[in-house]
Amino acid sequence: MVKIWRIVYMAAGVLLAAGSAATAERGLSKVNRDIYQEALALDEEMQMLRFDGFSLRGRKVRFYDGSCDYVVETDADNQMIVTKEKAQLDVFAGTTLEVDGQWQVLLPTYEQFSGFFDALGTLGSYQQGMQEGQFDFGQSGYDDRMHAATIWHEVFHAWQSENWREGMDILSGQVQNESSNPVDIIVREADSNQELAALFTEEMEQLMRAYDAQNLTEKKEWAAGALETAKKRSAKLSDEAKAMEYYLENYEGSARYVESMAYKALAGDEAWREVYLKDFQYENGSEKYYHMGMLKCVLLDQLTDGWQQGFSDEAGLDELLRDLVED
Repeated sequence: MVKIWRIVYMAAGVLLAAGSAATAERGLSKVNRDIYQEALALDEEMQMLRFDGFSLRGRKVRFYDGSCDYVVETDADNQMIVTKEKAQLDVFAGTTLEVDGQWQVLLPTYEQFSGFFDALGTLGSYQQGMQEGQFDFGQSGYDDRMHAATIWHEVFHAWQSENWREGMDILSGQVQNESSNPVDIIVREADSNQELAALFTEEMEQLMRAYDAQNLTEKKEWAAGALETAKKRSAKLSDEAKAMEYYLENYEGSARYVESMAYKALAGDEAWREVYLKDFQYENGSEKYYHMGMLKCVLLDQLTDGWQQGFSDEAGLDELLRDLVED
């Protein structure tokens, strides 16, 4: 049995172009094997994030090459095992799916993914796709370190699916509507409203000021201001839009945080900041919520140790921040 967590754009990952005419090579390439090993080497460090039971070890990763899945796992001696299986999806997707009772990671091979970004042609076409809500990644380029970090993004979604299933199902029920794409809720209510867009931008600026502040008191003051701005904005949204934004900010934002921590470990602080803490510019679609959720996570890292242990499908990032700034 295969189960995929997806309500169109509420995917735990990013849908890519369907129906590629890619030609599979014989076996999983050394590049992808090395990327898996690169991600696996971070396992101990990623466990230090303190999400209970969060690990790549014991988790199957499916590399889709356009015709089949190459399923990678490690045995009891930490040796990599690769098996070739029938493709579980007929689309390129960075996502998680349940196969025979286990949540697994699925993503295209590095060759397929990097080729997808090359096919976008120019940064302008990429930005247009972002504004139309077609793509989820915040980078216009893609390398092996990003692919390894993407594995960790999806491992976290698999962990969420195992630990937060009930909360995810509740949220999905709250955003069901006649639209085939639930992100249309965001475009209709948030992106088309200048006041709401301005408040979102203000909150992001306040969060960034909090992150860059040099002392704890100043950090808490800016964070408190961001929470007040979020409260004003939330009061102007429908319950449906609130649920969609909560999902994107908390579920996807926290996965972006995990991804960013993996990238930071691989590429260093300077590259991490350039990619993940770039200047904010408001754009239509879902990407900005990934950015906001991730920013709240790294701010929480500055404010306290072990916040991850209190983070759940019931206690979101704003609640954790509020408890700290009001303390």
